[in-house]
Amino acid sequence: MENDIIDMTNYLDENLDAMLDLYRNLVEIESPSSDRSRVEEVASYLDKYLGALGLENEIFHFDEAGPTLYSQTEGKRKLGDIAIIGHMDTVHPIGAFGENPFKVQNGKVSGPGVYDMKGGLVIAIFALKALMHVGYSKRRIKLIFSGDEEVAHLYSKGEGGRLFETLCKGSSACFNCESGNRNKIVLERKGGAIFSIKVHGKAAHAGKEPEKGASAIYQAARMIVEIESRSDKDRVLYNCGTIKGGSGANVIPSEAEFSVGIRYNTNKQYEEAEEFLKGLCNDTFVKGTSSEIERIGFYPSLEKSSKSQKLFEEYRKASLKILNEDVEAIKVGGCSDSAFSSLVGVPTLCSCGVYGSGAHTLDEEADVESLFTQCKILATTIYLLADEF
Repeated sequence: MENDIIDMTNYLDENLDAMLDLYRNLVEIESPSSDRSRVEEVASYLDKYLGALGLENEIFHFDEAGPTLYSQTEGKRKLGDIAIIGHMDTVHPIGAFGENPFKVQNGKVSGPGVYDMKGGLVIAIFALKALMHVGYSKRRIKLIFSGDEEVAHLYSKGEGGRLFETLCKGSSACFNCESGNRNKIVLERKGGAIFSIKVHGKAAHAGKEPEKGASAIYQAARMIVEIESRSDKDRVLYNCGTIKGGSGANVIPSEAEFSVGIRYNTNKQYEEAEEFLKGLCNDTFVKGTSSEIERIGFYPSLEKSSKSQKLFEEYRKASLKILNEDVEAIKVGGCSDSAFSSLVGVPTLCSCGVYGSGAHTLDEEADVESLFTQCKILATTIYLLADEF
């Protein structure tokens, strides 16, 4: 056992350049969520790369979203599967970082998605390669990489998120190689959802026959005031972020539409918020109007569990063994696909990826050394994972 861990560490040390090469190749295939073909290109590249390692691959395609790539080591094993998850899409428009987007300088790497989260994809793949190098066979390893995470699986109409539930279900553990922070692992995340509310009214001349109209904008405004008044930073946050409607100041508006973003600590709070919004759409402040609601983006909350806490302790031991550094469990506000694996009862750790800063900005960068150290910790955690998981 001890010799295998040393061999894995040595293997990764001997392949630092190969890790950086894969990192560069993935980053240079710029893949914003909105460009389905470019995310497809990343998936195709990884399909060939992982296929050459002898893995069994499947690509799930969508009409409007980048695909989900699913790859696994061969055969069922005596012990439960391990899922390592991530996403291939990024947020930056193509060309935002110039002609040569991947740059390494002073121990930092910059470029589109270096932190969020193509460095994490490299960590996931090379952790698997290190385990394969020492002949690890206790558990089947599954890699699941989404193509529209950055837009809350909007383009796949939620199917990208539900695939994580399907493909992770029954696994013994899940590690999300999302962008990380030094000596910290995320055990809890807020959930988030986006709703579109459309209000229908009746048009009329605002001067001659206003009594014949029903203002969709007035109805929407009353609803927005009610929604925003419910915002509670300790429970559910509501934000009415966009609004449009009407055709002119002299016409009673027949249509209005606005979006509502919500954040919540627990999935129970989400259910209560959804019930409130649907109920509000059945209330009519302005006679003659009606409202309809559609959920267009969704993340469950990542709720802490005794199983995930136990998995964290295993990760913590590996960090102490490899780096002699302790790790802290934290809660953050941002959403991630970890919530989907957790929702189906899989112990899940999030933010096992590279350290860095500037996610979603042109200042995005990652710490090169963390690419290697995080990979060693992940591989060691999986190797040493107790049989009872």
